[in-house]
Amino acid sequence: MTSYIFVPMTREYATTIVESWKYDGEYAIYDYTNEAEHMLDAAGWGRGVFAILNQAGELVGELSIEFFDADGHHTEYDEYGNDALINSRELWVGFGLRPDLVGRGSGAEFVSACAEFAVQHCGYRGEYARLGVAVFNQRAIRAYEGAGFQIFDRTMGDIGGQTFECVHMRKKL
Repeated sequence: MTSYIFVPMTREYATTIVESWKYDGEYAIYDYTNEAEHMLDAAGWGRGVFAILNQAGELVGELSIEFFDADGHHTEYDEYGNDALINSRELWVGFGLRPDLVGRGSGAEFVSACAEFAVQHCGYRGEYARLGVAVFNQRAIRAYEGAGFQIFDRTMGDIGGQTFECVHMRKKL
């Protein structure tokens, strides 16, 4: 079992991710050039945006933690310390694995570690952790299912400026 170290995102890590993490083929929509504003927003570092290191201290992934109210409104990072508010919202996680590590069978373990960290870090006591993914990304869906997530909704979503059929998945906590 791989052990991951979650640290607040930094400019150095965010810049590396945005500038050099490029995915092949249809997965290129997940390139972080599309997420530069989010990754480089220092307000989220250590609250909702984390770099993930391996035991050797190498950058291997990123984690984004978000909370939404029943109407789908995003919770601001400065409200993440409000336990009552956070626990009345839905926890959504998003993550990325360094491109050269994708497809090597470690996805479910990585996703589980990310979801567990998000719950513990935020002191979340809700019923589910949730995520969204494009339907064509069957490789990711299999990893998410391996981590205990199940599809609960289908929708259309925007990824990298393109519209895709997506599924929302959740894991009972």
